[in-house]
Amino acid sequence: MRGRIAAIAVCLAVLGSACSGGAGAPEATPTKPGALPANLTTITVTDFRFQPRSLQVPVGTRVTWSFRGKVSHRVMGAFAGEAVDSGELRSGNFEFEFMEPGVFAYTCGVHGAAMSGQVIVR
Repeated sequence: MRGRIAAIAVCLAVLGSACSGGAGAPEATPTKPGALPANLTTITVTDFRFQPRSLQVPVGTRVTWSFRGKVSHRVMGAFAGEAVDSGELRSGNFEFEFMEPGVFAYTCGVHGAAMSGQVIVR
């Protein structure tokens, strides 16, 4: 009986290690050395919304807007005094590197203020 309990304990330890980031667990890929993983710096533009609508990142982060869907959208705003315009896109990506802290609001140049978002840089 003790042998079975020990074998079960070993199996659970191995399984727990694999599930908590041990060998074989996928890792998020950083956007650049020392940066946040891409899944934390990407805003998806689809079906009349930015997802997430608000994104918080540290200074020096390159944020990517990933366009998907059936209609075109356009990221427009003023980030740190610089006019930003992705152009009208239905697919593909638009990127901007935030080099100073602040709250940077943007809208869809096609659909107006009803489709808006913000990047908070700290």
